[in-house]
Amino acid sequence: MSLTLTACASAAPQPAPAAVRVQLAWTHQSQFAGLYTADQLGCFAEQGLQVSFMEGGANYDKLAPVLDGTAQFGVGGADELILARSQGKRLMAVATIFRQNPVVFISLADKHITRPQDFVGKTIRGAANIAPTLNAMMAKLGIGPSQYTYRDAPSDINLFVSGEIPVWGVFINSFAVDIQKAGYPLNIIYPDDYGVHFYADSIFTTDEMITSDPDLVQRFLSAALKGWTYAIENPQEMPAMVKKYNPNADLEVEKEKMMATIPLVNTGEDFIGWMKPQIWEEMGKTFLEQGLVATPVDVTQVYTTQFLETIYK
Repeated sequence: MSLTLTACASAAPQPAPAAVRVQLAWTHQSQFAGLYTADQLGCFAEQGLQVSFMEGGANYDKLAPVLDGTAQFGVGGADELILARSQGKRLMAVATIFRQNPVVFISLADKHITRPQDFVGKTIRGAANIAPTLNAMMAKLGIGPSQYTYRDAPSDINLFVSGEIPVWGVFINSFAVDIQKAGYPLNIIYPDDYGVHFYADSIFTTDEMITSDPDLVQRFLSAALKGWTYAIENPQEMPAMVKKYNPNADLEVEKEKMMATIPLVNTGEDFIGWMKPQIWEEMGKTFLEQGLVATPVDVTQVYTTQFLETIYK
């Protein structure tokens, strides 16, 4: 199910648009195709918004710009928002775009690493936001963190193919595509196959924004979801849109990344952006079991469906 997207741009006179900045979780790529669509097709403009995007990157604190007001909205992992709330940071998800977790674990096919049990005694590369998924998957198999080594490292194809770090935690619609397009056969392990169902990229803002300007939140989210609907239905147009923000983007690679993104967003159940309480509750429970939070987190304070309910009713 999705929003019906008609022409977003309106010919009628409009008041001066409100400036809105969005902090992205990573650099410009198809991971954010729906937002680019909402911008370029005039969905944001139709809602009286002038939107600009701020790139993220490795080890970049993507929550800070939203907390300090530099950006009004952000795109970040659901796990990051749970951790933030446990630290007293008043951030809340208003929609989850990646309703299927993009985190996978890859290795070169000739390493013959085909299941999580093969990680024992090995070094695994991954950014901080990948660790909860890894630990949850291994815990379900009775394997503790002391049985493998976790290491942060840059997203470098040459480092990966060197075999220095045999297992890498990556996004299936990002670095994994880069490796495959470079011609390297992979073994790919999906945490979902082992009972770990985490939400990922979510649109979030502050509690204060939700309370003080719910109309702005509603307008932004409505336009963003229209953009994602169009992106899912017209993936062939996304590479050119990405290139407007990243002139160095490889159109063929971005096409593959977009195709890998579609099943993460359009899961075949509910609406694009929709959030289920049980998924948030399971994530909160897992974080407590892993010791990532010292005390239980009230996940009902980490997300709200109030805007989704209005948009989709």
